[in-house]
Amino acid sequence: MKAVILITIILSTLLTLTNYCNAQAYKAKTFSGSIGADVLFTETKLSSTHKTGAGVSLKSEYVFSEHASVTINTGYFFMPGNVVSDVKATNITAIPVKAGVRYYFGTFYGAGEAGAISFIGNKSRTGFLYSLGMGDKFKLGKNVFDIGLRHEGWSTADGSKGIIGLRVAYEFKLNQKQHSRMPDL
Repeated sequence: MKAVILITIILSTLLTLTNYCNAQAYKAKTFSGSIGADVLFTETKLSSTHKTGAGVSLKSEYVFSEHASVTINTGYFFMPGNVVSDVKATNITAIPVKAGVRYYFGTFYGAGEAGAISFIGNKSRTGFLYSLGMGDKFKLGKNVFDIGLRHEGWSTADGSKGIIGLRVAYEFKLNQKQHSRMPDL
């Protein structure tokens, strides 16, 4: 229930910020990068064995048309295990690698990604992952920030699990010809 309330507040905030920003973050044929912090909320199957986790992520983005871009990202996730029947579940430590697309409606976007997730530790394994999400970019002074919310599914030999991820990132340009089309707030 807490996660639903938090997600509703975040989405409302994103939509409000979108009303202030009516241009796409960057022009076509530009590269940007971002570094972010992730909060990982467990979904049904995973919530019985693991607590809310955290992560860091690096993302690069190439805007190839007025409204669309491709992304590549990686990161590091950590989710502590719960105690179930007097036995502590093994912590989850994982490295995701994903590629995807974004479609922009002003600074607000919808995104889809797919890739692999490698779990590190006692149960080292690799699986498939996908994510669907949305987000918004906003400018404070000369700084650009990206806030995104996503559902991410993991599929391994052990079964499938899911999380809701909230990412807050600082974005920076990677090519010198890049000019932001975002208005100042």
